Amino acid sequence: MSSLITKFNQFLAAFCGWLMIGMMLLLVADIVSRGIGKPLQGMAELSVFVMIIVIYLGLARCEEHREHVNLELLTNFLPAGGRRLFAVIAQLLAIITVALLLYAVFQNTLDSFANHESIEGTMELRIWPVKALMVAGLFGFLLQATRFFIELVKGKA
Repeated sequence: MSSLITKFNQFLAAFCGWLMIGMMLLLVADIVSRGIGKPLQGMAELSVFVMIIVIYLGLARCEEHREHVNLELLTNFLPAGGRRLFAVIAQLLAIITVALLLYAVFQNTLDSFANHESIEGTMELRIWPVKALMVAGLFGFLLQATRFFIELVKGKA
């Protein structure tokens, strides 16, 4: 199961890399088209969507490598047993928080799909696909956070 989660995280991270290339191409196309006086409609909005997707899909890989922001001021003064207990409690709180966020974003995605929510402008862009990818990213993050919690409880982390 652990290697399956790692492969899923690697896939999401690789997909994020390709999305970043796509976002750069969108922005370059937007700048060039504006420079020649024929702006492409919706390019700025699309690049924002891609950035949101990259952030959410990258959460699981970041959690796998323990690269999220961490406040160590208090834990540095604790003995090893206290540090481990603190880490288990903090990770459990993280799982609960991510699970609640996943539930809320999933519900919001369903509402967005049902109501045909979109960004209005010169070009109508549907929002639910972006939200669906946010759900996928949060699901991967929840899997990885749970995996790390299990490792903490077993004493492997």
